[in-house]
Amino acid sequence: MTARLDHTVRLSRPADFIAIVPYMLGFHPERSIVALAFEPDRDPGSGVRGLRVSVRFDLPEDSEDSPEMAQHVAELLTRNDIGRVLLIGYGPGWHVTPVMDAVRGTLTDSDIEVIDALRVEEGRYWSYLCPDPECCPPYGMAYDPTNNPAAAAAVFAGYVARPDRAALVATLTPAGGQDRQQVTAATRAACTQVRATLARGGGQGWYQEGLTQVDAALDTVKQGQDLPPDMVAWLGVLLTSIIVRDGALTFVGRYDDDTHIRLWTEVTCRVEPEFAAAPAALLAFVAMRTGDGPLARVAVERSLSADGDYRLARLVQLALNHGLPPEVTSGIDYAGMAEEIGAQAAQYPAGTRPVLPEGW
Repeated sequence: MTARLDHTVRLSRPADFIAIVPYMLGFHPERSIVALAFEPDRDPGSGVRGLRVSVRFDLPEDSEDSPEMAQHVAELLTRNDIGRVLLIGYGPGWHVTPVMDAVRGTLTDSDIEVIDALRVEEGRYWSYLCPDPECCPPYGMAYDPTNNPAAAAAVFAGYVARPDRAALVATLTPAGGQDRQQVTAATRAACTQVRATLARGGGQGWYQEGLTQVDAALDTVKQGQDLPPDMVAWLGVLLTSIIVRDGALTFVGRYDDDTHIRLWTEVTCRVEPEFAAAPAALLAFVAMRTGDGPLARVAVERSLSADGDYRLARLVQLALNHGLPPEVTSGIDYAGMAEEIGAQAAQYPAGTRPVLPEGW
């Protein structure tokens, strides 16, 4: 799920809702159904603040799978106490209509009101519910998302709509070129130092060193600076300890969410791919916390590409699949968590040691 935008944007026409969706998702959807869920008893035309969440589903390849998908949509919305939605399907009629029919029927059976159901394709939209040919002609209504006040307001507020989901995935592509060479060299040097320290029986301060590096990295990013290659390398190495990784989570609230997002995005892209599981999972957690479901999902995928069993990534994935709202993380006592993790690190110092990937 993706949380509402945090700026007031007035929406009154179908074209307004269509225009705002890419900014809520972070990309222009294709072959999808998006459900815009409204606050109870709020007028859909009262503005985006009436929107509770948006959630996107890929259209099934086989229309026979439509009932199963529809049931999943209904269960997710019901679990989150959502009673009113506006549905938008993206793609040709032959692909969208069977799915839309199944979703509408299942939502109605689940006592979820469908305010409107639209199909969007190549600059036109159609309504499945409007019978008036004056406002909903059979050849569709043209709309221009680049000349829509809702889209303009979203852009003004700093939101970005990438061309498609692949463009969002590309934001976490591993860096290359000279930076990759420098980070690779720094990572090998850090791993050599770790092995030498462990061979001497030393290294009791891994946890504190990890916290120091995370704090310094957050401060660097907050100042608008890029991390030096050796800092990227050491973050990747130190975060291979689960206790250090958990310690990094306790900085939530001590720096603004945007700084956390920028840090873990940069580290995910710049660390050696074998070290990406932890920073990508941290990015997924913060993205989920801020309501950026699409970024959270691609971060989960990036984490699991490095380690298919990475537990934090799997937990975030489970939360996303069950449609848990961002508010579930608001009750976490990060200061108390920091005390507990610090005590655990002191009691089990061996658990704070880096666990280097094979070959490093």
